[in-house]
Parts: sequence; structure tokens; C-alpha cells
Amino acid sequence: MRIVYKRSLFLIGILIILIGCVGVGYLFYDKVIHPETDVVVNDELSINYLDGSSVIGDGEYRFSVTNSGDSDVFYRITLTDIKGMSKDVVYHLTSSDTNVVSEDNHLSEEQNIVLDNILVQSMETQNFTLSVTGNTSTSFRIVVEKIDDIEEYFYMTILNQNEVKESSLTSVGEEVALQNEGLIEASDDDGATYYFRGKVNNNYVSFAGLMWRIIRINGDGTVRVILDSAPDALANYNTDVEGFEVLNDTDLYTSLNSYYDSTLSSYDSYLANTRFCSESGSTDGTYNAYTRIVTNKIPTFNCLGERFTSKIGLISADEFVYAGGLYGKENTDFYLYNEEIENLWWTSSLSKSDNDTFYPFLVSTEGELVDNVSGSLYRNFRPVISFNRNVMVTGTGTMDDPYVVN
Repeated sequence: MRIVYKRSLFLIGILIILIGCVGVGYLFYDKVIHPETDVVVNDELSINYLDGSSVIGDGEYRFSVTNSGDSDVFYRITLTDIKGMSKDVVYHLTSSDTNVVSEDNHLSEEQNIVLDNILVQSMETQNFTLSVTGNTSTSFRIVVEKIDDIEEYFYMTILNQNEVKESSLTSVGEEVALQNEGLIEASDDDGATYYFRGKVNNNYVSFAGLMWRIIRINGDGTVRVILDSAPDALANYNTDVEGFEVLNDTDLYTSLNSYYDSTLSSYDSYLANTRFCSESGSTDGTYNAYTRIVTNKIPTFNCLGERFTSKIGLISADEFVYAGGLYGKENTDFYLYNEEIENLWWTSSLSKSDNDTFYPFLVSTEGELVDNVSGSLYRNFRPVISFNRNVMVTGTGTMDDPYVVN
């Protein structure tokens, strides 16, 4: 009887141990499969590491940054506390709701600043995903830290040197702008944007040996500029009537990239990957841009088509109208007009199409927005680029003292 009793106790003990092991194993498994969410508060910044702040192995690590304060804040993202260092580890950062992206980078033993001087506006949340590959034995942490002593960057210089107005003197979309209406606040997909309108004389930028004109400060703090002249080579929008709706699939985008490679590639680190917009889809051969600009006369900085990210693109018909132009009416008294451009030049926006051809919006030699040229024909183009948020400049933006990138 005692033997049976002892055996029972022994079996019960073994069972308890097994149950304990399974429980511990499950907890460990749950920790690996469902990492704890880390929340860090740094003054008005709240950082929510949805997959934990520690990176172990390949995968996607999501986190968000929220600014709960009353004013805009800058911060940087770094990778620290590296253990088991391997240079085979590659990472890049993407964002679902901002233009903030990074190129593929190899992990370094020293400084790993993923992105610096990121602007997050009051009451805004920005979501990120850090993708990691080639990681077999390295661990490190994602750290988001607020920047207190921010230097004056390009967009800040523009804001400091101009009186920002809440509305334009003339009605955007209904009237041309013949006077210097200055810098005006509006909104785009990324937040507050500030655009120049009319016969402004302080939006000149000297860069890469060329003169540019500022179109606007984008909602993410990058500065969008357009070439003040036009390249010597002409370009068609697209050869055929297939595949022309997505700008980055067109012949014109190929021409833009060729221009970038030959003229701007050595200045790549100054330029931002920003979002451009394609007019996709039409109703009875009429595109949204035509309805907005010609029919309803309500242009917008928000993209109502397909967005793509690039370091070079074109001005949209909407941006042209905000700058002071108009469909069907000449304007030789605003900053986008240049009498030395002797041909029509393309915008990124589509107007109409039929079975045989399509018609993008162009700008005439008299500063008028038109849509009477087939996209298969060759015309001028004026490249558009954006400067990184952390670019700094000297100058006052006039023709004699243009902004010069440091």
C-alpha cells in the first residue's frame, strides 16, 4: 500500500513539473510571438513600440510617435545597444502616413541614425515600420528621442522671412494672380503647406548650378521647387494610349530620371523622396483634374489619384493654379512665367482622353493652362524636386541674393 502511495506521489510530482514546464514554455513562446508593447514618454512625445523596442532577428518592427503638445516637435530615430555586431544586417524605414522613408542601410558599429530632424506637428501621430534583413545573431534597440536645440532649416528660414497669410488676395481657381501675394497657408496630405502665389520675387533658389523657384513648403517640412527654365531636350508624355495614367510608368518619367541622373545625382543627399500624384481613372474620358480645375474651379494640394514616391517629378495643374495661373487665361505676371521658355511644358495632371489619344494639361508660352496637345507629341518639361527637411540655406531668396544650399 505504501509503495502504491509513493508511486502516486511520484507521478503527481512529475505531472506538476510537466505542467510547470509547459506553462513556462507557453509564456516564453507568447513573449516571442507576441512581444510586449513598449511605451516611452519623452515630454510631449509618446512613443509606442508595437513590437517592442528590441530587435532580434529579421522582421518588421512597428512603432508610432505621437505629439500631444501644443507646438511642433522635432525628433530623431537611432539604433543603439548593438550586441553581436554583423555588417550583414540591412534595415530601412517606411511610414504609412508620412513622406519619411530611408534607403537600405547596413548596420554600423558606430552611429546608426536612421532619420534625423523629423517634424511631428501638434496632436499628430506618425506610424513607422523598420524592416530588418540579414540578421542571424545581432540584437539592438530602436530609440526615438526628442531634439531640443533645433537649427534653422530651409523651411524655417522661409517662414521666418515671410509674413504667412491665411488667404490669397485673388480667388484661387477663378482669377489669375498678377500681384505679389506672398506666402499663403493651406493644407495637403501631410499637414500644413505654405505656397507662393503671384508675382513673387523672393522664392529663388540656386542649386546644382541652376536657378529654381520655390513652389511651396510641403506638409512634411520638405521644400518643393521647380526649375526656373526648361532643359534643352523635349519629351513626350507617353508613346501610346496604354499606361499613361500612372506618371512613373510613362516615357516622360523616363526623361525626368535621365535628367536627374545627368544633372542632379551628385546632389542626391540634399534631396528628399517625396510623393507625387497621378490622375488615375476617368469618367467618360474626363479626369478628376479637369473636373476640379475647369468645371468646379476648386484645386487642391491633396492627391485624389495614385501617389508614388520619387526624388523628381512635375508640377501638378493644381499647384500651377495655386501659384497664380488659370485654365484658358494667359498670365505673364507671375513667378512660373518665363519668357525664355519657347515651347509649351507639361504638368503631371491629365485632362481628357479618347480611344485614339490623351490630353495632359500643359502651360503655354503665355502662361496659360491648356489641354489641346496630344500626350504623344514632344514638348518641354520643368523638373520638380524637394529639399530634405534638414537642409540649411543662406540668402534671402531674391534674384540677386537667392537661397543657396549649404
